[in-house]
Amino acid sequence: MKKLTYDEIINRITFFRTRANLSLRELSARLGYNEQFMKTIENKSVELKVKTLIDFCDATHITLQDFFYLGESFNKDDKNVLDLYNNLSAEDKQKVVDLMQGLQ
Repeated sequence: MKKLTYDEIINRITFFRTRANLSLRELSARLGYNEQFMKTIENKSVELKVKTLIDFCDATHITLQDFFYLGESFNKDDKNVLDLYNNLSAEDKQKVVDLMQGLQ
């Protein structure tokens, strides 16, 4: 897996905030901070704390896995497919892989 830079993490915050249709001011209020708080995070005026990232994920209704693994490629359909796949037996997973390879 590719190592993320701090800039990429901040870009993901902007992506998921926008995707959740939240303004900087509204998100700051949801997190319990003053209205400029998220602006200072996205402008990199202050460093992002882990607690803030966890609270951010809760406020935008994503998991930390969504944030770090899927990033800007996040798509609910893709996530649903991954969840379904993860619940399959090893034998059924192989069947799915074989089917997908045959479709390429």
